[in-house]
Amino acid sequence: MPTLELVCKRLFADSSWFIKCIVGALLLVVPVAHFLAFGYLYALIERSRRGDAVMLPEWGEWRRMFFDGIAAFVIFFALGVIPLAIAWLMTLPLRWLEWGAIVYLPMVPVVMLVGPLVVAGIYQYQKREEYRDAFRLVVLGSMLRSTRGRLVLPTLAFIGFLIAGYPLMTFTVFVALAASWTYYAASFRMIEEARRGGVKV
Repeated sequence: MPTLELVCKRLFADSSWFIKCIVGALLLVVPVAHFLAFGYLYALIERSRRGDAVMLPEWGEWRRMFFDGIAAFVIFFALGVIPLAIAWLMTLPLRWLEWGAIVYLPMVPVVMLVGPLVVAGIYQYQKREEYRDAFRLVVLGSMLRSTRGRLVLPTLAFIGFLIAGYPLMTFTVFVALAASWTYYAASFRMIEEARRGGVKV
């Protein structure tokens, strides 16, 4: 399995990584243009799925990036935003207990799973570019189980990075998504390759 540290080192080894991430961060907060940012993240997952070198690609092929970004955003919204919203709604009946942060406990498993789940959905979508592949929950669940919990610490690192970098929110979000989505996709690919070779993971 790849390590998050190694993925980050390779991803941000390029001297222009900061500029590329600034562009992504700016696009992320502009309505409609945010599809370009998601298209870039989509490209990172695609590179990892194909086994290409771990690196931040150049910004370009805007038309393709835009339409890829729409697909990535739809999957992100369905597998990420909606589950988080449902988990948040589940905390509302607990508010009257006045237990402080404990009322948010129902959100913990969802927060831990949505990142890898979204990437698993995009990963499957990219194989045939069909939305139904992205929402086959049995397949996605199998992908998450195959990691044997190895995505827990990287996900905690992702959450910690977001909290620590809160003042630079959009930049922090884009960098964290780029690193974590690349890592998740690389992990899924390695598991697939190991299974094809008959190796236990």
